[in-house]
Amino acid sequence: MKGVILAGGKGTRLRPLTCNLPKPMLPLLNKPVMEYSLELLKKHGIQEIAVTVQYMSSAIRNYFGDGSKWGVKIFYFEDAPPLGTAGSIKQAEDFLDEPFVVISGDALTDFNLSKGMDFHTSEHRLVTIFQKEVSDPLNFGLVVTNDTGRVVKYIEKPNWNEVVSNTVNTGIYMMDPEIFSYMKPNTFHDFSHDIFPLLLERNERVYGYLSDGYWLDIGAFPQYRQAHFDLLAKKVDVPIDCTEILPAVWMGEGVTIEEGAKIQGPALIGDGVVIKAGAAIAPYTIVGKNSTVCENAQLAKTIVGNDVHIGKQCESNGATIAHGTIVEDGVTLFEKSILADHCKVGKNTVVKANVKIWPGRIIAGSSVLISSVMSEQENAFSLLSRGSISGKANIHMTPEQIVKIAGAYGSTLPLAASILVGSDQNPYSKLLKQVFISSIHATGIHTLECQETNDSCFRYAVSQESVEGGVFFYMQDDAEEATLRFYNATGFLVSGRKEKDIETAYMSEEYRRTALESIGANLPIQICEEQYVHSLSQMLNVPSIQQQRFHLLVNKLGSSFNSTVISFFQSLGCRITWVYSRVNEDHIKSLVQSSHADMGVIFNEQGNGFELYDSRGNVYTSIGQDSIYIPEGLLHKEAGVYPLSLKRGTSYITCYVEQTNTPDHAARFRQDALFRIGKLLEIMAWQKLPLYAIFKNHPQFHLLWDEVICPWKEKGKVMRMLIDDVPQHELEVLDGIKFIHDNGEWSYIVSDSRQPKLIVYSQSSSPAMAKKKITNIIEKIREYQKV
Repeated sequence: MKGVILAGGKGTRLRPLTCNLPKPMLPLLNKPVMEYSLELLKKHGIQEIAVTVQYMSSAIRNYFGDGSKWGVKIFYFEDAPPLGTAGSIKQAEDFLDEPFVVISGDALTDFNLSKGMDFHTSEHRLVTIFQKEVSDPLNFGLVVTNDTGRVVKYIEKPNWNEVVSNTVNTGIYMMDPEIFSYMKPNTFHDFSHDIFPLLLERNERVYGYLSDGYWLDIGAFPQYRQAHFDLLAKKVDVPIDCTEILPAVWMGEGVTIEEGAKIQGPALIGDGVVIKAGAAIAPYTIVGKNSTVCENAQLAKTIVGNDVHIGKQCESNGATIAHGTIVEDGVTLFEKSILADHCKVGKNTVVKANVKIWPGRIIAGSSVLISSVMSEQENAFSLLSRGSISGKANIHMTPEQIVKIAGAYGSTLPLAASILVGSDQNPYSKLLKQVFISSIHATGIHTLECQETNDSCFRYAVSQESVEGGVFFYMQDDAEEATLRFYNATGFLVSGRKEKDIETAYMSEEYRRTALESIGANLPIQICEEQYVHSLSQMLNVPSIQQQRFHLLVNKLGSSFNSTVISFFQSLGCRITWVYSRVNEDHIKSLVQSSHADMGVIFNEQGNGFELYDSRGNVYTSIGQDSIYIPEGLLHKEAGVYPLSLKRGTSYITCYVEQTNTPDHAARFRQDALFRIGKLLEIMAWQKLPLYAIFKNHPQFHLLWDEVICPWKEKGKVMRMLIDDVPQHELEVLDGIKFIHDNGEWSYIVSDSRQPKLIVYSQSSSPAMAKKKITNIIEKIREYQKV
């Protein structure tokens, strides 16, 4: 006997899970629904199987192939155009030259097919319908048989007044090839609506076989979820492809469960899953292959697909999360919520019960979703922030994403243009760099690839090469965050306009694909770090610094940056003592005092950020090392004046000092960490004062900031009302709105590009005054949202 699997269904009622996946390929305990049907046929001796396909058929063909992995032979028959359950089988008529079994590719059953085969072949029967008793037959075909099993009445999806039995059609049939004589070629025929009524009208040999095994039609979300739970509860006699390490707890290979994580069965943890400390897996939860559940996340009755990332402190009760989706920290998912494949849900978002999020949607952090998200994106999408893209390595920042980013960026550049590409020494940074280089060549862009270096030196090198821009990859200090930065031809971060061009190409996936003869090429080059150090020194009054012979305590980072630091400080006549502690602040303070050092310098990520320690135990943090972002136009307004902005304690302090021996092109180095530290040393040498006294002898302004939730659709209105509320001579429009107060004080309001909120800054002579101004503005913003 041969077999037929009907696998052409679209699964409309299971959208959005079936938007990018045919219904037979929906995973049940980490393998497709159809695989259970295939294994059932093989179990009962059926090795030659016809599979009728139509919707997204390539997904089925690619996964199952010729069937040899399962010990069977598969023959595919394309149901195009759709010809119905019977019409699609008609196309396999030449193959089905003996009695055959028809089974659905989107149902779960453990029926004893062998007994049904014996029943069918014991007498000369044309069709045998497998029946099942159900409590609610309204959504099925009602089958009424006499005492010999012959079907005497068939009603498709009856009303309650038509219900005369509780046995229904399961969609599993035994048939003789004679059935094809009742079908016309290339004609739509459905068994329930066309063929069975016709056979009964002609009094043909149609029988029913009542089976007592498990059967569930996976036609909607409740049934889809129930199938998972029934498998975990061992209600279905089918094998589970994992090891049962505890009663009703199945686990795949290569699983990592950190100390403090809890798993309570029944549950299944797939291959390569990572469950981090404090996470809790409650009963009836499935975690798909290569997924990560982060610290203190709680999952109950949750179905998690493959390659899913669940962030810290997340909570899910009864949700379904499809493959490739990223759920960031602090997200709450309520019962029956559905997240389709490759979505990204921002931090602290709440997804209410029954909400469905369609594939690829990006939900901004702090959102509250009370209705389904079907549009291209829920809110304004921002791929880049301040010229950079960052995310968890191999979770947010993956090689697949880098391919798309390279295609988007390359498409915004002139054909045959050249760019400089570099990275730090981290293996993952170098991997992403190589993926980027290969991918951007397809857009007709050439690359200059420099040796592993630090971001500051790379940025300078971009300005010295004849290139359209630069792209630099590095890993942040915690070795989990990967960052990609875009620079323009002069070594500055790309403009907002350029960011928007890249984002537009990325979202539309309209990548330029050049002719083969125009494919880009790669040229390895060596950039000169000494030239970068020499250029820095030219911006400073080196002789005055050298006279002071400063003693600095400096922490070690990557070897490439260490050599740059040594070269720079030696050029300034400084003596360096390396320290190896970054996290113990008290230890560093004591080292600075005991060694009588003039300053302790603790660099972070690529040397872009730093902390300074003075001899009095004060700690100064460079702005940009935390979430605050001060636009350049706010701090630097007067020619010949250089702003030094650092955080001390809980306040942000800006000192305006005269520039000495600084050429106009020093603007390129304004955010360079080494330059800023060199500038402080210059001031200390010029005024012959220790670090702690510098800020005392200059006007100090305390800079505070806060944020306020503002829905995306309200942002434009609120900003306009803020402008209308203030006389024009008292405000300035930059990236946001700057309010000008007396005595050089100001407030600044800007929209967060990634979150539904506005950020409010205020610079004043005292923290109390700055806080008062922020509070007044936030109250206005909240009031305007109600208008």
